[in-house]
Amino acid sequence: MLFRISIVALSALCCLITGCGGCSKEPKPPVVDDGIPPRMKDPAYTNQLVQLQGRQKKVAARMAALRSKIEGLGAEAKGKPEYADLTNRLAQCEAELEQVRKETLLTVRTRLQADSATKGDLKK
Repeated sequence: MLFRISIVALSALCCLITGCGGCSKEPKPPVVDDGIPPRMKDPAYTNQLVQLQGRQKKVAARMAALRSKIEGLGAEAKGKPEYADLTNRLAQCEAELEQVRKETLLTVRTRLQADSATKGDLKK
C-alpha cells in the first residue's frame, strides 16, 4: 500500500516539475480589433492573393473541361492520338496548378516573414 502511494506521489511530482507541456510561450500574431490580421488590410497583398486565386480557378476549370472530354471519349479511346493529346494537356494543367500553388505559398510565406522581421520576432 505504501509503495502505491509513493508511486502516485512520485508521478504527481514529475508532472508538477515538467509542467503542462501544452502551454505555448510563443506570442500570438497581432490581431486587429475586428479579428483580421493587419496584412489582410494591405490592398496590394490582398490583390495579389486574389489574382493568384483567379489563376487557380482558371486552371481548375480547364482541367475539369479536359477531364470531361476524356470521359466522353470512353475507355476504348486509350492509345489514340486524341486521348494522348488530352491527357498530356491535363498533365500540363496539373503542373501549372502546382506552380500557382507554390507561388501562392511563397507569397504568403514572404509576407509573414517580412511582418515578423519588422517586429523583431524573426527566429534564427
